[in-house]
Amino acid sequence: MKKIVLFFIILFNFINLFGQTTKEELKECTSQKFYINDFKGSIECLNKLINLNPKDSSAYNDRGFIKEIIKDYSGAIQDYTLQMLVDSTFADSYFFRAMAKDKINDIKGAILDYNKTVLYEPNNSDAYYFRGMNHFKLKNILAALKDYKIALEKRQDNYSVYADIGLIKAQTKNYKSALNYCKKAIELDKKCEKAYYYSGWIKAQQHDYYSAVKDFESAINYYPNLEQHLYYGNIKHNYKAFNLALSKYNKELNISKTDSSYYKKGLLNYYLKHYNYAIQNMNKALELNPKLAIGYFYRALSNVKNNKESISDFKKYLEFEKQNDKAYFYLALEYEKNNDIENSIVTISKAIEINPYNPEYYLKRGQLLLKTTKGNKGCEDIKKSKEFGGIYQFNYKKYNCN
Repeated sequence: MKKIVLFFIILFNFINLFGQTTKEELKECTSQKFYINDFKGSIECLNKLINLNPKDSSAYNDRGFIKEIIKDYSGAIQDYTLQMLVDSTFADSYFFRAMAKDKINDIKGAILDYNKTVLYEPNNSDAYYFRGMNHFKLKNILAALKDYKIALEKRQDNYSVYADIGLIKAQTKNYKSALNYCKKAIELDKKCEKAYYYSGWIKAQQHDYYSAVKDFESAINYYPNLEQHLYYGNIKHNYKAFNLALSKYNKELNISKTDSSYYKKGLLNYYLKHYNYAIQNMNKALELNPKLAIGYFYRALSNVKNNKESISDFKKYLEFEKQNDKAYFYLALEYEKNNDIENSIVTISKAIEINPYNPEYYLKRGQLLLKTTKGNKGCEDIKKSKEFGGIYQFNYKKYNCN
């Protein structure tokens, strides 16, 4: 009898040890896959880990974080919610879920989650800051300013907050104070591209368009791949004045004759919709460095009147950067302009292979498929677009789908 009892004790310890080893192996699997950017593989390891231990709250949180990286925002939100069912007081899950909701433009939902974040982690400066940004989006300026000030109380070196306070001051036409806040942000971090952005926008409101252009140049110097931004100042209503300032900037000869300098100057012109100068500068950059892949990308975007040149440049860019889903997407749009639906579908499918969680790609492919005999597949793509959060981003027309 003692031998039987001893056998079961040994067997129980063996099973327990084996289970523990399996969990550690799956966590190691997750880390290794993540390290090499195999996000699908990392999620598969976490799926197995969760099946093995459904109450492992960190696994849900990690899976949500990875889904957010691959832009599966709806999936990320679901995982953070599952994590909260296991541990309802874990501040990070509310914080990350709020950030995911920001991505799908669920502003009010994000604010509610930031409220929970500061409830369980009252010193989280970023939570106050991001909540303030959402209040600003809702045009609740006083609430935004209050949150920004609390964020600075919690962390005085939070340089981005100074820039955003500057933007709020500018809303009330207190431009001197606004520029001082932007200056403070730059003193704390000279690479704070947002501060240069806002400073440029503020100077545009003061009709100092040339200084605004120079500030936008500084923003690009510190973040050359910066996307076009809302605050590139007053172009629509004061285009002629802005155009004169940009022409003056383009005639300056103090640019160092390097591929990088020409590229940045071309990029600034592209952002400010001065496409001819953008193309001229990209041409010079590519003459100096024919392997400057990003130059082909932005020259393609700048060629708004020459569809064939854009297609050629996107193809050239993709010879260097085969895994850029955006380039395939933009190339597909160029094919669509030529009514080349077949090539457009093939190209956007490559974008989806690289990034299978972008709702915009599915919506566009669905729209294209509805123009062919494969309308049912088009409807499937439109449905998938909505599942991946597109419903929060796009206005869906009435499609002939069941």
